[in-house]
Amino acid sequence: MKVGSDNSIYSLFVPRARKAPSVADEKVGTAFSAPPKAPPLRTDAQLIDDFYARLTKQQVEWADTDKDGKVTKSEYMDGQSRLAQLDGRPFDSVTSEGHWAKLDATGKGWLNKDELREGLERMLPVGVGHLDAGYAERLRTRQA
Repeated sequence: MKVGSDNSIYSLFVPRARKAPSVADEKVGTAFSAPPKAPPLRTDAQLIDDFYARLTKQQVEWADTDKDGKVTKSEYMDGQSRLAQLDGRPFDSVTSEGHWAKLDATGKGWLNKDELREGLERMLPVGVGHLDAGYAERLRTRQA
């Protein structure tokens, strides 16, 4: 078989200029977007505030079974009992009573969201710690 320019197989052997794929062909936008911005740094006070806000929200959602915006002592005790059951441990009513006494410092028998948060802040004081710059290096050398 003779290969000539009129033959379809000829196109396989003859080099021809190829067009590079275009951005338009790939349906990719041409505008370069800025790299994603890192979230703004938050102060220690903001981190602690967020912790207590999440903790309070979780406690209200878990314990406030009638969804009236208040957590009563019976709702709290029932929630602690359910939590113990889910954790596979026996319910310790004495400890839960002690926790309720710290949460409900006024003794009125129920707490709204703000009072619950204040009680949690008294019961669970937290702080934010910071590691010094050489801490990671000291850990690496200890493990080597």
